[in-house]
Amino acid sequence: MSTDRIEVYVAPDGSPFADGSHGYPANDLEHALALVRRRREPGQRAVIWMAGGEYRHLAPVSFTAADSFTSVVAADAANPPVLRGSERITGWRPVSINGVSAFAAPSPRTAARRLYVDGVAADRPRYPREGFLRVEEQEGLDPAGSFVGTLFDGAATFRFAEGDIPELAQERSVEIVVPHYWVQERMPIESIDRAARTITSSLRSIFALRDDAAKLFARYSLDNVAESFGEVAGEWYLDATGELIGASGPHVLYLPESGVDIADLDVRMPVVDAFVTLDGTAAAPVREVRFEGIRFEDADFDAVPPAVPPFGVREDPQLPPSERYAADVQAASTVPAALRFEFARSCAVIGGGVERVGGYGVSLGPGTRGALLSGVAFRDLGAGAVRSGGGIDASAADYNRANEVSDCVIERGGQVYPNAVAVLFQHGSHNVIAHNEISDFLYSGISVGWMWDYLHSPSEGNRIESNHIHHLGQGLLNDMGGVYLLGIAPGTVVRGNHIHDVECANYGGWGIYLDEGSSHVVIEQNVVHDVSSQAYHQHYGREVIIRDNVWAFGRNGQVSITRPEDHVSFTFHRNIVVGEGMPAFVGYPDHRDIRNFGIDSDLNLFWDLAPLEGASRAANAARETGTDGRVGFEIIERLDDEWARLGHDRHSLAADPLFEDLAARDLRVRAGSPAEELGIRVPDVRGAGPRPDAARLHPLAAATRADPFLPTQG
Repeated sequence: MSTDRIEVYVAPDGSPFADGSHGYPANDLEHALALVRRRREPGQRAVIWMAGGEYRHLAPVSFTAADSFTSVVAADAANPPVLRGSERITGWRPVSINGVSAFAAPSPRTAARRLYVDGVAADRPRYPREGFLRVEEQEGLDPAGSFVGTLFDGAATFRFAEGDIPELAQERSVEIVVPHYWVQERMPIESIDRAARTITSSLRSIFALRDDAAKLFARYSLDNVAESFGEVAGEWYLDATGELIGASGPHVLYLPESGVDIADLDVRMPVVDAFVTLDGTAAAPVREVRFEGIRFEDADFDAVPPAVPPFGVREDPQLPPSERYAADVQAASTVPAALRFEFARSCAVIGGGVERVGGYGVSLGPGTRGALLSGVAFRDLGAGAVRSGGGIDASAADYNRANEVSDCVIERGGQVYPNAVAVLFQHGSHNVIAHNEISDFLYSGISVGWMWDYLHSPSEGNRIESNHIHHLGQGLLNDMGGVYLLGIAPGTVVRGNHIHDVECANYGGWGIYLDEGSSHVVIEQNVVHDVSSQAYHQHYGREVIIRDNVWAFGRNGQVSITRPEDHVSFTFHRNIVVGEGMPAFVGYPDHRDIRNFGIDSDLNLFWDLAPLEGASRAANAARETGTDGRVGFEIIERLDDEWARLGHDRHSLAADPLFEDLAARDLRVRAGSPAEELGIRVPDVRGAGPRPDAARLHPLAAATRADPFLPTQG
């Protein structure tokens, strides 16, 4: 085997006939990889140097096992190469549509959801313009019936209220958008029976068409409505046939802002669904393929990918595999990605970015191990940034482990699939998600684990550390957390994260959320504040350790449990808990009564800026659903005395923590804080989020330090 490294050069103005030398560079990644393949001996390393500038990238490039040990590297980090998967829309001409003067140009695709104008996603026309319509009836469904018992009673047909659905010139181009529970269904219209007032979709909703906890039929809107085009400047519409404007073939319609010359706009439509695929197999994995400083921009699907079971959930046996659904059961977990790894070992994406894609940014598919995604900018994502999903058997080749997502900026996600998670790790162990900044998503920030209840879970030893996670939810969906865990997870640590501003629609806007069966987890040194439900919520689980955190300003209290059990659900020691007219611990007067909480709570520091007499530490509350579907919250039992009688918080204190700057949410404490008396290690989360390049170490790695011992003197 040769030990000489192959080097191939690529430039935007290179030639498809080039030899890839420095003086005669290739013109794109596909050509460069072909040159490497011609020269490579088995196992030989190669570097593809890409000069800065923009490259047309109109088809995925596949790396197989034979392409192992290849690095694709920006020749100049300050001038990154951009692999762009879109076509610029040109040939605009004025047209009149819906009585409005707009512009039309030929489209490179007959179906599309995303159009970018000067790098910003343009909206499609929506009906109604504001708010939602409401399903009048789903046959056989009682919206006030059992939440759990009817959850999966989805439908492809429903009745609409008189006058709700306008005449639609291109009804089969319209999608019904249903935000409910913790998903958003996207249901393309198949047909409308106006006499019966029914709409039928080509996809069935995964969940019953109800507005979850509100006990009403679901809200919905219509997306991509030709009749609404022209009402708002900056929107676009894809006339798939051209018939609306009397043209032949698909055309993009666009209404620019007043005074803007459309010739000055860079209008682009993605025409590729994936940039790169790493196509290993169990017998022949792809090894050590790296992308360093490369930007991948503009990708989307040419057809809507339906959600098809199995989803890896308990209900799979009841979900026919032949059925096509309008949403995944959770987390948009089957939505494809723009960079796809499968049976990839020790592969990496370092620096650069993945921006303006219709699904996830990167998928770590079955058999991906030792992957590193570090310092990557993920922006404007149809779904989330990273999705890792391998097999459930830790001894099998398709099991994922030891992958890392660190120091990435992840923002503006869930633009098409609001139920997507920014970083989703399903089955997998010994993974690291650290020092990322995650913001402006419509659902959870980080989700780890994929096994419900107390069944065996292979997801163990995962580390979620020093992430800055903020501005999630935005009031659209429910049942979310800044960090979400699921299943038994020994060795998993959630440490040093800064989580704030999580807003749900009706219920479940939590900071850290341990769902069904979450057990044997350590949660420490986190700062969580300003969330719409509680700062910490545990559905049910056992023997979780919660220590040295700050939990503050949950709108419905600070800590709650959905299902108290006879064993110890968690120990809660040396935490700072702060409210403003809301108790520390909150339950409900049924099976969730706070007097049933199986916890060990002590040595905590409590403070409330506007305390409720007798309910600063513990209370039961009631939730009532209004006629508008909003769920209210009211304290009905003040239980501080009962909390003490049960033996909780015997050595805890109620005192001002002396925060550095409460108004600015700097929740470190000043010298002399009563936290010192309790031995609380008050967290300092100023270092949460991406680190400088030189400081980017694995959480278990020790920094290199000077040798403290002098060398032996002769």
